[in-house]
Amino acid sequence: MKYFSKVHCCKRYFLLSFFCIFYSSFNYAQEEEKEERLPFDAVIQSEMGGKRMKFYGNTRFNFNQAYFSNWISGGESALTLLYGLDYNFNYSDRNGFVWDSNLLLSIGTTYISGSKFLKKADDRFEINSLVGKQINRFWNYSGFLNFKTQLLPGFRYYNQDGNEMREKVSQFLSPSILQGGLGFYYKKTDFFWLNMSPISARIIIASKNYTRELENDSKYFGVDFNKRSKFFFGALISGFYKKEIMKNIIWETKYSVYVNYLEKTKNIDFDWDTNLRFKVNSKISGNFILHLLYDDDLLGRLQVRELLGLGINIDL
Repeated sequence: MKYFSKVHCCKRYFLLSFFCIFYSSFNYAQEEEKEERLPFDAVIQSEMGGKRMKFYGNTRFNFNQAYFSNWISGGESALTLLYGLDYNFNYSDRNGFVWDSNLLLSIGTTYISGSKFLKKADDRFEINSLVGKQINRFWNYSGFLNFKTQLLPGFRYYNQDGNEMREKVSQFLSPSILQGGLGFYYKKTDFFWLNMSPISARIIIASKNYTRELENDSKYFGVDFNKRSKFFFGALISGFYKKEIMKNIIWETKYSVYVNYLEKTKNIDFDWDTNLRFKVNSKISGNFILHLLYDDDLLGRLQVRELLGLGINIDL
């Protein structure tokens, strides 16, 4: 009888222990589920707190092609290939520290029948990084760093004695733009943010291979004769907005406005890049990109970049 009594006690102890473990696990799972449902930037507002990291982005391959053979109305065959990626890394913790970074790359080439040179269709490389300390749920003190350049040489094409010629006018890191500043950062969701930096420094960097050949007080993308860089100090406002305007049509836009305190204060430089993505299915989509850029120091005229293509997108 004592043996059966001990076995019975052990069974009761085992069942009680199992119930406690199960109940604790169930509660923990519920807490985890509640925490996961919290908005990304609202985690410091929750009683649970905890760190949050997100990595997401898009890789795309686009192409445009035209072919003509014995076409009576005329035309030139052409093929354009484009590759691009846009990736983001977001981090925040319970102490209100926020870190948002972005890597953007877009590169492409065009072949035109009858031309002996492949010509650049697109060439952008940009890194953005912003750190902040949260004031409240949406507002942060912020510091940002931005770097822009190109990867491939840029050429000016011309004809000489009936021959197609080209002259190199730019290259990797020449020109390049480095910006940094302090201010305030507003972020409500991953689909909308605004950064205002009343204290912002800007440097245009160039190779002396181009600046040493300047004449008549001319400048190379704002850099003076035989110099490597040009320093600016001013204010910068930048932002991002993303919205699904119709089913399977996503609109993304990035913008920045810069005012120089030191010279030509009436000139306002702006950079507006908008992208419409037309989704056919999970892998195939179309892209329409319109990029407007005005920088009085780089060129002094409105720069326009427009791309339209069908291709493959890979979302993370």
